[in-house]
Parts: sequence; structure tokens; C-alpha cells
Amino acid sequence: MRKATYMLLLSMTLLLHSCRSQENGMTEKQRLDVFEQVWKLVNEHFHDADFNGVDWQKMRREYEPGIAACTNTDSLSLLLNDMLFELNSSHCGVGPLSEIERVISPYLFAAGDIGIDVRILDGRIVVTTVSASSPADRAGVKPGFTINSIDGLALSEIEARVRFRPPFNERNRKFHLTSEVLRGLYGEPNTTVTLAFTDEAEQSHSRTLMRTERKQAVLLGAGLPPAFPRSSAMRLTGKIACLRFNAFRPSDMEHVLDDVAKVADSEGLVIDLRGNDGGSVEGMKLLLGRFVSRPMKYGAYVNRHERDEDSIAPAGDRYRGKVVLLVDEMSISAAENMAGIFQQLGIGKVIGQRTPGQMLWGEGYVLHDSIALAIPVYRLEYLNGRNPENNGISPDVEVRLKKEELLRGKDTQLEKAVEVLKSEIRKQEAY
Repeated sequence: MRKATYMLLLSMTLLLHSCRSQENGMTEKQRLDVFEQVWKLVNEHFHDADFNGVDWQKMRREYEPGIAACTNTDSLSLLLNDMLFELNSSHCGVGPLSEIERVISPYLFAAGDIGIDVRILDGRIVVTTVSASSPADRAGVKPGFTINSIDGLALSEIEARVRFRPPFNERNRKFHLTSEVLRGLYGEPNTTVTLAFTDEAEQSHSRTLMRTERKQAVLLGAGLPPAFPRSSAMRLTGKIACLRFNAFRPSDMEHVLDDVAKVADSEGLVIDLRGNDGGSVEGMKLLLGRFVSRPMKYGAYVNRHERDEDSIAPAGDRYRGKVVLLVDEMSISAAENMAGIFQQLGIGKVIGQRTPGQMLWGEGYVLHDSIALAIPVYRLEYLNGRNPENNGISPDVEVRLKKEELLRGKDTQLEKAVEVLKSEIRKQEAY
């Protein structure tokens, strides 16, 4: 089964943006051929024989006449995505291969950054973290500051450029909007970005920052640009540590597992998956193997032909302290799955905000030598029968970030995670 290789987050699912290619040269016959291939591949391989309640035959009749009005790859992709989006499924869409570097995750693939992370809070772009000695730090940017524009574009103007994609829920909408904001902040090394922002006193500022080069690039797969997987572990208190990483690599998880080993003697561990782009199912299972003492079944991967049960097995030295996970609307795919499995197996509590629900596994195809298609071919069902696609993972303890607390240097989600761990540790010591 191909589901065990990796979720298509790192490749095909990132091609679902509104395409801006100006490629011409396809005849109407060739466009019709691509349309036919897309429709047939979905008809044969989509994970649900009922197509999420959509009449797929009807979609063919409704959308095929529009091919005549398509004049380039851009308009063809828009038409095809309109049809595919009727399925309301993640990991499903088309786009020109030439667009991949313009739409893939900035968290993982951007070569230059200014050292900040942001979230959309109450309709504003709010800085949530600032890396020490980064361009943003040197410019005086702090957590809690509001970014009013990026290179002259306000949030409303950025939002107007986004084509929101399935699954259609508010959390996923916020994910795509935040991703577009991040694409404006990240970029090529030694290029500039101008930020207009307000500080804690509501004073306005404008700074032009030079993006610095991110180091230690790795290759994740053919057709993808270099990626920058990051992992870090730090002590939050004498007893509690925090692990952060931005993706589950398809090839290995050594950079993350090494960081787990560095804090193996802690009594409590926060695994911060906020902003984690997902990735490898096997990498996720390898990390989870550090927190179980025996093989444990968690669910099954299902399509119209088979049901394949899966489990987590012990792997390496087991972490023996208490564990909690942090998630939010920027935790997707394998990161969501890890949170769901945590809950299923009772490994620890999940804290933060409900995830977007991008939880299908896809197959990728290349059509006409230049067009990429992704089709979800498996869905996940947990032991309780719940399918996390569109539903996402609801935390055990819901906590929102607050601008006013960020201005005071407080990460409310992380603080709640530490509070929960301290309580669990006290219970263990009393027992």
C-alpha cells in the first residue's frame, strides 16, 4: 500500500493554488484529453465510491463544455480545479509543474526569512514569535505586534489573492490565508520585504528587512526544491522540555530523534506541532514509537477496495516522562494524525486549537508532461470510527493565542501545556 510512503503534503497537495502560469500552446483537443484523463483518474481511483455524495458523471457533463473557453494552462487549471473542488477533499487538485516553487510551504521550502512567525488573530496579522538576532529582532519587532501591510499589501488585499481550497471549513480557510501571508514574509535570500506594523503602544512603524539565508538544505524528492527541515529541543523548566520541528521527513527522522534524546531525562515534554507541515507517515510512526511500550493499533486506511489496519510499534529508547502535544490551524496532515493517534492511544493530552482536517492520502500523476494532478486514494478511520478529514483534531484542552498576552511575552498555549504537565508530574509523584 502506498499510504505508508508519505502523504502528498510535500508535493502534489501543494499545487492546488490558483495557477498563474501563462503557458499557451495546447490545442483544444489536447485540453479535452487532459480533462478526460483527470475525470477518468478520479473516477477510477478516488477513495470514496460515492465521491463524497457528488454525482461525478454529472460533473463531467457540466464542466466539459467549458474547455472551449480555456486559452492557456491557467484557465484550464482553474476549470479543472473548479470541478475537483466539488468533491470537497484535501489532497485533490491540479496545477502546472512550473508553479511548484511559488506555492509550496514557506515554512519548509523558503530559502530566506526574516525570523518571525505570525497568526491571524481577530482579523489581524499578529507576530507570535521572533527569533533572536534575526532581521526582525534587530528591527525591534516583538511578539504581539500587528503587521498592517507586507510590501504595501494589507491583509484584505492578500486575502483577495487567495483561492481557498478544500476541505471548506473556517480552520482550513485560515490555514490558507496564513500561508499566503507567510509567503510574503519568506522569500529568496538577500531580498527585502517592507513591513508596516504597530507596536504595544499602537505606534506605527515601517521597516525594510533583508531576508537571511537559511542553512542546511536537504532534498526531499524529485521535482521539489531544497527544503529546510528544522528541529530543536530546549528546557522550559528544570523538569520540562519542549521539542519543535517543522516536518516529518520522508527519508528519516534522525534530526528530531536526536533532539528527543537530548531531553530524555526530563519529566515532561511538550511536542510543539504548531506550524508543522506534516509529511512522512513512517516518520510520524517512528517518533510515536518512542512513547509506547508495546504495539498498539490506532486505525485503518480505507479506500473503495481495501481496509488496511495500522499500528504504532516501540522504536528506540522509550521516553518515560509525561507528554503533551500543541496544535493549531497550521498543524496539518501527518501533524494532525499524530495528534489524533495521541488521543486514540492515550499517550498524552492535545492542547491548542482544532486542526484544519487535511487528512487524506493521495496519488500523484503528471499529464501532458507539464500538469500535476493529485487524487486522494485513502482515508483514515480511527478505532472509534472517526474520520479526521475535514473534521480535524479537536484538542483535549482548547487554548487560543491572545495578542495582549503575546505583548506581555506570554504564549498562552505553551503555558497551558506546561501547566498540564506540571499537574501530571505532581500526580505521578504523589502516587
